[in-house]
Amino acid sequence: MNFRVHVFSLVAVLFSASLVLANPSQENTSSGIGIHQKVLDFSAVYGAQWTVYLITQKDTITDHGSWDNFFSYPLHPEFDKDSFDFNIFKHALSGNYYYLYYRYRDYEQTEAFLWTFLSSLAFEFAVETYTEKPSIQDIYQTPIYGTLVGMGFERLSTYFRAKDSVALKSLGYILNPFTLLPNHPENIAALPQVSDRSVGLQVVVGF
Repeated sequence: MNFRVHVFSLVAVLFSASLVLANPSQENTSSGIGIHQKVLDFSAVYGAQWTVYLITQKDTITDHGSWDNFFSYPLHPEFDKDSFDFNIFKHALSGNYYYLYYRYRDYEQTEAFLWTFLSSLAFEFAVETYTEKPSIQDIYQTPIYGTLVGMGFERLSTYFRAKDSVALKSLGYILNPFTLLPNHPENIAALPQVSDRSVGLQVVVGF
């Protein structure tokens, strides 16, 4: 996929995003979230990024990882060689979870997009650089595609969770798993399960 196609794609998604974010029916005011919470939320995402990266990229880290890379690669971003379709799917999914997390933490839509962008930069320049150079297309694809997908999933999740069907409610939780976390109004109980041979946790969700 050459440079002109990436530029065209960027312009197209920026235009789409501007239409969505300019919708007068959406929230336009600041959430009033304090700097302390923002630091904690950003740190939580950053910690999750490292955790997922260390688990899913274990072989790559062993073969190619180094702290020399970590400090030198941020100065040399490049277009990666992943397929265009793979990049869109992978990074839209990642960005979707960033966006949904910030929305779960009560950020307005525009703020959630901006923090999704910052979290994407953090991953590209302060996580993945342990093994590879920052990807230019990932820098914009993750927050833009991720936010668009996240906005859609958020609305679908709300719609499905309002239904009487257990299957549809379950789909709503799958689309936005952050709705399972404590500060959402759904009834949730966590019950420890202890026996002589195992220890576990049973999560009960009231539909």
